Amino acid sequence: MQVVHIDNPFKIQDMPLKDVYVLDNWLSTELHQHFDKLITNNSWWSKTNQVGSKSPTGLPHHSFWGASFFRDNYEIEHDMQPLDTYFVKSIIERLEVEFGFKYTRFQYAGLNSQTQGCPGTIHSDCSPDDAWNISFLYYPNRFWNPNWGGVLRFFDEPHQGLDGRQEHIEEHQVAEVEFVPNRLVMFDGRIPHGADAPNESARYMDRKSLVVRGDEVELIKNTEVLYKGYRRPYTEYVYGLNVSKLKPYF
Repeated sequence: MQVVHIDNPFKIQDMPLKDVYVLDNWLSTELHQHFDKLITNNSWWSKTNQVGSKSPTGLPHHSFWGASFFRDNYEIEHDMQPLDTYFVKSIIERLEVEFGFKYTRFQYAGLNSQTQGCPGTIHSDCSPDDAWNISFLYYPNRFWNPNWGGVLRFFDEPHQGLDGRQEHIEEHQVAEVEFVPNRLVMFDGRIPHGADAPNESARYMDRKSLVVRGDEVELIKNTEVLYKGYRRPYTEYVYGLNVSKLKPYF
């Protein structure tokens, strides 16, 4: 497995994914900034992103802020209004069109927010049997100082909890991707991965990420049959964006 930086999206020809693909400046500046303002100023967030543990203390492996849009089969999260999901759904559709696939077993779309002292536990997104899965991470922060940390790490073995995490990084890390605004990361969700928290120099700044993942996809050769309207009416009407000046499909 390698980290492959690409200049543009590409149509996936074979599964499972063999590498981690990184695409910078994925959204137009207008969309990128609008999305970050949208999620920053909204009240969707709650302290619900927790990974449980078997500790006798009852404390989780990690606990930080999150906001969920969709779960299995695009079921809208109970505390989300349909209007609030349009932008994220259009992002999912754009991913499918640009990379040439369709989620046949969709799993989840939501936001994470990590502040200093809140590293993510190492985890996999799906079952080892789900070879035809695809996971995406998109980083909507408008600004990030590289010295603030927040690296995404990939491993050859899973690891539970934060105890021994540094030793596991030293012995089992196989790749890493820096946290960069407007960066899209695509990978096989079976690969164990986890994100560092911002360090102390970041102060109150949070490392935000949009998670989109599914357990199974179908590769689509003719993507023109997918979403011909491509939610332009929703994007233009709801958010007042001038879609004619944005990148394709928006």
